[in-house]
Amino acid sequence: MVGGGSPAALKAVQHRLISTGKIDYFNSADHDTTLTNVAAGRGVCLAPGFLNDHSGQFAWIPFDCKESFSCVLCTHKEDNRPGINAFLNILKKLYKEAVAFPF
Repeated sequence: MVGGGSPAALKAVQHRLISTGKIDYFNSADHDTTLTNVAAGRGVCLAPGFLNDHSGQFAWIPFDCKESFSCVLCTHKEDNRPGINAFLNILKKLYKEAVAFPF
């Protein structure tokens, strides 16, 4: 599946694969729809690893390619709610673990 709203780097990989002429593809409106189609057995997709829902319902198989893109988490600099800080600390911990032990 090729998804709408994909980052430029992901689109480049998608187009490179499609241009081989060996892949039939269809468009998916968004990531949730893509996962629904994957779950229904309608196809597979390339997706950024940060979208992994860790539900155990999908196989997230690393795909080696030269493209990469950055991802950021944006918060308001004045938002110091304890719940937000705890959430950010959890995300930072998970990120460090994922980098130390890539999937």
